[in-house]
Amino acid sequence: MTASERQFEAILSESVEHASLREREAFDQLAGPFAKSIVLYGAGNLGRNALRALRKQGMEPLAFSDANPALSGTKIEGVAVFSPRDAVAKFGRSAVFVVCIWHPERRSGVQQIVDTLTGLGAEVVSPFILVFWKYAELFLPHYFWDLPSNHLSRRVDLHRAFEMLADEESKRQFVADLDLRVNAKFLSGPVVDHGRQYFPRSLFRISPDECFVDCGAYDGDTIKDLVRESGGAFKKVIAFEADPANFSQLQQFVSRHPQIASRVLLRQEAVGRSAGTVRFAATASANASVSRTGETVVKCVALDDVLASEKPTMIKMDVEGSELDALQGAESTIKKHQPLLAICAYHRPADLCEIPFALKGFEPESRLYLRSYAMDGFDTVSYAAPLRAFAT
Repeated sequence: MTASERQFEAILSESVEHASLREREAFDQLAGPFAKSIVLYGAGNLGRNALRALRKQGMEPLAFSDANPALSGTKIEGVAVFSPRDAVAKFGRSAVFVVCIWHPERRSGVQQIVDTLTGLGAEVVSPFILVFWKYAELFLPHYFWDLPSNHLSRRVDLHRAFEMLADEESKRQFVADLDLRVNAKFLSGPVVDHGRQYFPRSLFRISPDECFVDCGAYDGDTIKDLVRESGGAFKKVIAFEADPANFSQLQQFVSRHPQIASRVLLRQEAVGRSAGTVRFAATASANASVSRTGETVVKCVALDDVLASEKPTMIKMDVEGSELDALQGAESTIKKHQPLLAICAYHRPADLCEIPFALKGFEPESRLYLRSYAMDGFDTVSYAAPLRAFAT
């Protein structure tokens, strides 16, 4: 048994009942006497959402702390903001600092912030997820975050997905992602892959005949990487982006590169299981997504419909939680053409299992790989690579 297999079995050895007890008590056990004396580190969206949720529980945080000097001395929703050093000097021995920053980085993450605050003298520092577990009805699910007991209740599916992976690096990454979800181990994984996301040279090479389908094209960032990786030698790109502001940036990007413009087809549409319209949270950012509460209505298409006359060789999806729906809408295309698939697998709690199941179901002869391109569970991609795609 390999080290990753042993660690995987150790994580799954915890009973759902024990996990249920642990998730309810984890924050209070760490915070001790400071459980109701909270400083929120990070005054961005996550910190502000935490503030509102805690207020619903009748709890008023003592302060915000934020490294942005422009915020020091201000108030956010009535709560004073301190620099990290000033916040620790004032509250470091009388409050728990809850780190409410979580965003994709390749070299630093939540644990580094915890270490920094501890180094400044904060006596107790907690990652946000322990608070999320305690008040799960207010916070969860959130991206892939869910209660440990809910993750462990999927142990049969977790075993199936783990066994599908084709190499040891993928299995180590799977275990790291699972350990993060179940045990809040923010530094338990292998080194983040510093290659180009969606184009791992150790697994495959881009072909001059590539017909690349980019679902969730954002501002052209993946197309830019495709051009760099291929040296501009590809056949065609079909790019889908539903957010109006992002689509405008995508158009501008392509117009600035006339050497590829004639080979890039842009479509201002969401991709899903079937054609129609969907409500959309148009945030003009990378996290724009289909949402029941979205204020924008956008056109949605199924890839099987719009790619009927195309021969895609690679499909990438980063569609903020709509990956499974989009894959279902591309089933016939995938089965017919067996393209290489690069699908984000970190937006929903079940993605770690359900994305590989879908990929293997559509391409039974492909090999499945898992790679991560950021700290703390972000930018994890599940690859299905047909034999023709492997580097020699």
